[in-house]
Amino acid sequence: MIKYDFENSVGFVVNTTAKAFQRSFDIELRKNVGVSLSQWRVVGTLVLQPGLTQKEIADKVGIEGATLVPIIDKMEKEGLLKRKPDSSDRRINRIYLTPKSDSLWESMIECALRIRKHSAKNISESDIHTTLETLRKISKNLVAFSDLDKTVIPVKKTHRMN
Repeated sequence: MIKYDFENSVGFVVNTTAKAFQRSFDIELRKNVGVSLSQWRVVGTLVLQPGLTQKEIADKVGIEGATLVPIIDKMEKEGLLKRKPDSSDRRINRIYLTPKSDSLWESMIECALRIRKHSAKNISESDIHTTLETLRKISKNLVAFSDLDKTVIPVKKTHRMN
């Protein structure tokens, strides 16, 4: 069997770091604001683009629509957002933040800044800058690689016979 050096794999370290950020931020948000990381993502998306549909929010947040529905239901019940029928297609609901979520936004940002501060402890601004630039280059390389790799034929799933 081929051995793989996970500890020195950029993808493995980035993924592990991202999970640590998510866990820490979720704990910080729940403790100080009373919202989850998933709710933060919805609020953050709607701060940037109010009035999105559930599908548009799901696409931007990177989750399935069915996963988003209970999050939005809970947030609406808690008075953090409101569904309003689309003016041109009443089958579609547009999602808007309420004044309650607006009032929590500053506290959410404070949580994000605390996580950033703790994550960068004992790391120079220069190293942070270099890391960000490197990660942006890696991301750009992966996007270019994926876009160029459209000639790959998808593998069809085979059904096992018992």
